[in-house]
Amino acid sequence: MSRRESPDLLIIDDDEIVGALLEGQARHHGFNPRVFDSGEEALNHLPALSNSVEVVLLDLMMPGWSGFDCLAHLGKHFPELPVVILSASDDAKQAVEAMKRGAFDYVTKPFDSGELFSVVRNARRLRKAERENTALKAALDTAPRVGSFVARSEPMQRVVDQAKKVAGLDATVLLTGESGVGKGVLARLIHSESARSEASLLTVSCPALPRDLLESELFGHEKGAFTGATKRRIGKIEAAAGGSLFLDEIGDLSLELQPKLLSVLQDREFQRVGGEETMKADVRVIAATNLDLEKKIQDGEFREDLFYRLNVIPIVIPPLRERLEELPDLCESILGDLAKRIGLPPTKLNAAALDCLRAYDFPGNVRQLENALTRAAAFCQDGVIAPDDLPDEIRGTGADPELPSNLAGIPLDRLELAAIQQTLAQCDGNKAETARRLGISERTIYNKLKRHGLA
Repeated sequence: MSRRESPDLLIIDDDEIVGALLEGQARHHGFNPRVFDSGEEALNHLPALSNSVEVVLLDLMMPGWSGFDCLAHLGKHFPELPVVILSASDDAKQAVEAMKRGAFDYVTKPFDSGELFSVVRNARRLRKAERENTALKAALDTAPRVGSFVARSEPMQRVVDQAKKVAGLDATVLLTGESGVGKGVLARLIHSESARSEASLLTVSCPALPRDLLESELFGHEKGAFTGATKRRIGKIEAAAGGSLFLDEIGDLSLELQPKLLSVLQDREFQRVGGEETMKADVRVIAATNLDLEKKIQDGEFREDLFYRLNVIPIVIPPLRERLEELPDLCESILGDLAKRIGLPPTKLNAAALDCLRAYDFPGNVRQLENALTRAAAFCQDGVIAPDDLPDEIRGTGADPELPSNLAGIPLDRLELAAIQQTLAQCDGNKAETARRLGISERTIYNKLKRHGLA
């Protein structure tokens, strides 16, 4: 077993020779691996390693705890870790079952080293994208925590009533609202109240992967479909059979993939990439977006027929600033959840801190509130959050003091820099979220940061 510190790849395989081979190849491909020869031992050590481990490479057939046992444990206790299954069996049923239980991908032995570690890199890439999208996302394939979903205001009670009514209809639902309002939470509520609740709810984040990887993520691919596709891969549509598929940020789906999704919604059929077999799609689709899809249709960036297929049952989630009466209950729920989930002591807000929160409009909505409270709870004194513990932008001290109120004649580069800096501060450095709020692509935000010397 490797003793290297801060491993980013956990390898679990009972075959000592295969374990040593994987360890060497992992280092060759730029990973810092740690190898265990039993599931029990690996999972006993994982709590101490989970902050650094980004991917788990897991053998399926092992004595003691099998790969499925380990997968169940990881899904319950470490849902944020992507798991790549490695198996000597080329059984499609096992692959589908592993994907249903939350595996990122399934590779069979004998394996091609390049292909295997390409899959592992993609898993790590998606893990990092999820970390950027939400600072404390609970899982690769799950929505934000239900515990932070408070519906005390009239608008939110109406949203929850709508969600519960449509849950049993098995129709496509489109959730709209600003980033961070809780669309993922509502998707989980709809799934849990539906007839499909015993099956999986799988999530695909449309902007997290480039088009070619996203296509394989959704539809799967056949061996030889493209360079590096040396094995068949099961996509999320197939793996979610009998359950629900949550398509997050559907407005970012490329025009090339939109006709394929339309076929799934319209005909309940799809084909794996590079395949000729037409397969049935037994999934209930719940989509979400913070974009104006009708405007994207006018701009030629979204298909009108796909919009109407998605918009069968629309539910609009109001922003936090329109339901600030929920703040006390929402803060109590978030702080209580933090105490249970990451071991922080019981924490509460004093009256002055709550007044600061009420005076702020929360452009990042509940997600921004969660991030602010997490940081404040970690550094506050005696378990009480005071105004000084809150981020500068919430206390009203985050504005650029050099930017005058009259913007006439100010160079556009300076305005652009101020907008990027202030939005980054509000988003706790989350570049993907910053790009969405500024109405530009994530690639553009990286280019602008580089141009301004902030990369």
